[in-house]
Amino acid sequence: KRGEILMRSFNKKASLELSIRAIVIVVLAMTLLGLGLGFVRNMFEDIGDTTGQVTEQIRSQILEDLRRGDRKLSFPTTELKLQIQRSKIIAVGVKNTVEDRLDFKIEVNQIDANGQVLTNPDLGTFIYNTGTLSLEINEANVYPIRFTAGDNGDTGIFEIKVIDTFNNVEYASKSFFITVQ
Repeated sequence: KRGEILMRSFNKKASLELSIRAIVIVVLAMTLLGLGLGFVRNMFEDIGDTTGQVTEQIRSQILEDLRRGDRKLSFPTTELKLQIQRSKIIAVGVKNTVEDRLDFKIEVNQIDANGQVLTNPDLGTFIYNTGTLSLEINEANVYPIRFTAGDNGDTGIFEIKVIDTFNNVEYASKSFFITVQ
C-alpha cells in the first residue's frame, strides 16, 4: 500500500509540474507572438513613412527640374513596371511658360502601334483630375496620377498630354512604356 500511495503522490506531482510547464510555455508563446506582431506593425509603419518621404522627394525634384529649365512637362520615368492588379502613384509636373494664365487638362491614353489612341485600354486604368486646371505665369505644380494594372501581362505605350483648354491645342506631351507582369 505504501508503494501505491507514493506512486499516486508522484503522479500528482508530475501532473502539477507538467501543468505548470504548459502554462509557462503558453505565456512565453503569447509574449513572443505579441512582440512579433509589434515588430511587423512597426516595419509597415516605417515603410509607409519612407514611401511618403520618397513621394515628397520626387515632387520636389520634379518642381526643381521645371523651375531650372524651359520644360513644360516633367515626367521622371520612361518605363513603369507593375504586377497584375497592383496600383502605383506617379507624378506629372506642369509649368506655365506662356505669357498669360494657362488653363489646361491632363489626358493619359494608351497608344497602339500606329500611334492611334486605344478606346478600350487593356493594360489598366488611370485615376486623376480630369477637370480644368490652371497655372499663373511661370508657376509650376505636380499632379498625382494613380495607375491600376489590369489582369493582362503585357507592355504598352502611353502618352501624357497637357491640353491648353483656352486655345484647344496640345501644350505638351510625353510618351512612356508600362509593363504589367
